[in-house]
Amino acid sequence: MRQDYLKRAKGIGIAICLITFISIVSISLGQSVVQVTVNYIEALSAPDQSGNRVSAYVTVSSTDQQIVHDLSISAFKALEDGIEVPIESVSKTDEPMSVVLAIDTSGSMLAKDRSGKTSMEAAKEAAIEFISMLGDGDSIALYSFDNDTNLHLDFSIDHEASIEAINALTARYMAATRLYDTVLEAVKKSSEIPKGRRAVVMLTDGRDEKGDGTCSIHSLSDVIDAATTKTIRVPIYTIGVGPQVDAKELGRMASLTGGRSMIATSLSELSGFYRLIADQLKNQYLVQYITHSPSGEHSLVIKVMQAGAIGQDEKRFWSPPLPAMIPIIVTIINPVTGDYIQDIVDIKAKITPEEGISKLRYYVDGALKEEDMSAPFEGFRWDTSGLPDGLHVIRVEAIHMNGQTGYAETTVKSTSPISILKGKGFVFSIIGILILFLFVIAGLFIRNQKKDRKRRVPSSVITTTARTITGPDYKPGPTEVKKESTADVDNEATTMDIQSTMEPLAKLTVIKSHQLDLGAVFKVLGATEIGRGTGNNIRIPDKSVSRKHAIINYAGGRFHIRDLNSSYGTKVDGRDVKSQGVVINDGAEIQFGNNTIMKFNVIISGKEGAKDDKTIVYNQK
Repeated sequence: MRQDYLKRAKGIGIAICLITFISIVSISLGQSVVQVTVNYIEALSAPDQSGNRVSAYVTVSSTDQQIVHDLSISAFKALEDGIEVPIESVSKTDEPMSVVLAIDTSGSMLAKDRSGKTSMEAAKEAAIEFISMLGDGDSIALYSFDNDTNLHLDFSIDHEASIEAINALTARYMAATRLYDTVLEAVKKSSEIPKGRRAVVMLTDGRDEKGDGTCSIHSLSDVIDAATTKTIRVPIYTIGVGPQVDAKELGRMASLTGGRSMIATSLSELSGFYRLIADQLKNQYLVQYITHSPSGEHSLVIKVMQAGAIGQDEKRFWSPPLPAMIPIIVTIINPVTGDYIQDIVDIKAKITPEEGISKLRYYVDGALKEEDMSAPFEGFRWDTSGLPDGLHVIRVEAIHMNGQTGYAETTVKSTSPISILKGKGFVFSIIGILILFLFVIAGLFIRNQKKDRKRRVPSSVITTTARTITGPDYKPGPTEVKKESTADVDNEATTMDIQSTMEPLAKLTVIKSHQLDLGAVFKVLGATEIGRGTGNNIRIPDKSVSRKHAIINYAGGRFHIRDLNSSYGTKVDGRDVKSQGVVINDGAEIQFGNNTIMKFNVIISGKEGAKDDKTIVYNQK
């Protein structure tokens, strides 16, 4: 008995474990019962966000194909190229859609079911019901296919015309099925719609065939490639009816393009399938986000979580080139760098461009002082009370709604009132010292002037007068000396000082040079050194002129020139000048080195001390 009891207890325990395990498995399976289909993806430029806006049209349904309504943004996740991206918005779309209906009119569509209704009749009834479920702004195009591809109606929002076109369809006896070529044409027709929702809904009761081969020129791969190019993304919904359909190919065509595939076992199911497709197209979710990915093909995974169930779908899309980003330029107008600040300071900044700026932030020495989120941004009143003296950095940062930022900084100096007074006292002290210094200088100047007057000699003044040298035949004569009375001593003292030391003057005029300006005039006063070095009275910056090249002296009533052992020599009127020197007469041409020739002229007597405007005077030794 005890053993029987133990066996029963053991059996009950195993049964409980099995039930528990089955429950867990059922819950686990329930986590993936939501069906998610990314029907269509569109990426368009969003210049205000400095990126592209991706719009994904998504259908969410339960396992029985019923639409799941009222999902919030928190139920969705978006992953671009495997990285989660923040979703901008999720909404039920009410955008108009463009649908291409493609209906099989081959000979097999004349087959009847038990009720006596042909497949053609059932297909037309279901298609008309589909049109009746569409919105007023939705447009319809209609194709039929048998041996040929036939366009019966281009895109039109005239639903009555669409229904009439469908009613006029007839199946052709013994006709083949040009399925792939027709679906490819339907995809091309959808691409004529510039943007927005679009779809192809195709119904057939067989496969692409004609006799023992295919009827179409194109293949299933061609159809899928055409519906998933860079610029064309068209979901294809397929409905198959009857035992002759290739369910595998129809399913592949739908799943790879973002549509749905449905296989009917009887004609009575066709209306329900069309209604389901219409319901799914009308109740798509629009999931939008901003991408900053470069131009090219990208993958997008949309995940949906609802009541513990999880579903997802992945599609690829093409993103256009990113719009050019306009840099945000911030200019701080007040205060500017170097300003002294105290009390209340109005910080003002200019932002370029102003459009799209969501906030301004004001920092002082790295600490946030104010965040202004209300446009127009009029500035920030900064109370500097308690701010320590010294340099401080003000930073204004502008944030665009797309996350782009720009900033500017300025450095100012804070000075308290006490520091200002101290500074003013220092300035006043410096000014006082300068004034005192000026007084001292003035006093010394006046004192020296008085001493100079006392030193003047109250005797006769000897004035030396030299006759003007007028030509090359000039011969010095005796110096004329005349006595003047002492009555005019004070007035003539300065004249005596200058005239008693005056030497005869001449000038050199440049008539040829690589380095000096032609016509340039140099005055000769007493001993005049000429050369390339900077210490000469006349400097000729020519490599053929030696650093100490020649010297002109006045002695014995004549001007003489000596060569100072220069490398390329000195010539007077074409004759070489030796180190012992030669006399130079008025009008002589003197050559220094290879490239510089100057004309010599006597220009002044002992009493003349003024210079003309064209004369260049170098320091005399």
